[in-house]
Amino acid sequence: MTAGNEKLSVIIPVYNVENYLSACLTSCMQQTLRDVEFVCVNDGSKDHSLEILKAYQKQDYRFKIIEKENGGLSSARNAGIRAARGEWIMFLDSDDLLVSNACERVWCETLEGKTDIVIFGSHCFPWFPKPDPWLVNNLNVQTGRFNTFTPEVLFSHSGSIPFVWRQAYRADFLRQHKLLFDESVPFGEDTVFQLESFPHANYFAFIQDPLYQYRWSRPGSLMFGINQDFDKKIEKHLLIVSHICRYWQEQGWFKSYGRAFGNWLYEFFIYDIHRPDVKNGQQHLKALKELTQAYGFSEQVRSSKLWRELSRV
Repeated sequence: MTAGNEKLSVIIPVYNVENYLSACLTSCMQQTLRDVEFVCVNDGSKDHSLEILKAYQKQDYRFKIIEKENGGLSSARNAGIRAARGEWIMFLDSDDLLVSNACERVWCETLEGKTDIVIFGSHCFPWFPKPDPWLVNNLNVQTGRFNTFTPEVLFSHSGSIPFVWRQAYRADFLRQHKLLFDESVPFGEDTVFQLESFPHANYFAFIQDPLYQYRWSRPGSLMFGINQDFDKKIEKHLLIVSHICRYWQEQGWFKSYGRAFGNWLYEFFIYDIHRPDVKNGQQHLKALKELTQAYGFSEQVRSSKLWRELSRV
């Protein structure tokens, strides 16, 4: 591979993962597709992560290292997007693994027809403690192609749950629509990115092949313990939705997809709001109702499942 001929860029944000990084980078070296660059963004690690990156770079020139001050996951991904030279962009968390044919399978799928976004299957590990059955089920993807955007692609097709690391984006598509991760969102950045990017696309490929190994739980990860306080979790979700609503309002998408968006909000919030250990359920519903009014899509929501809940406050 010569510089500028990269078919794929795999963006790997790195922050204090010295115990997991070698396995991640080894899975990159074992990729069957050679025309790939691995853009490793060291986000101000304070452990030995940078030394590990440099050691792998000496073994394989396809590893590119970007060093920056700590700015968080979204900031690191954005630095990788800006530096990427591949025709397609994928994301790999530095404690996870790629299956050996992941890049090749994605690349081959892009040759099957016009494609803006590829969504592929994944598995989670370890199996002790046992992962949530919801997670295991939603990592599966049903093979299919869409040649126009529909709410089904975003909200209900198998594989629509937002996990950016199981998606590949055409680089020119991202640049055309100036799509980057929202660095003001400290939690749920995948959800924001997917809901802001998918409606811009026309051509989607879903493939069932499990190409990604997701380490679903480890001490010190961003997700470890995040679900322990459900009131706090709901507050974070409200922040996520406010960012999405602002963008959707700017794009004028509520007129066409507001009802589907309301049904998604119902699934996103209501189960947690009605948990017996949630103390401020009515407050959360009120805040959600105010969001629909502030961003001008309360009329569309009236015909969705969500309205039955919001009409009570």
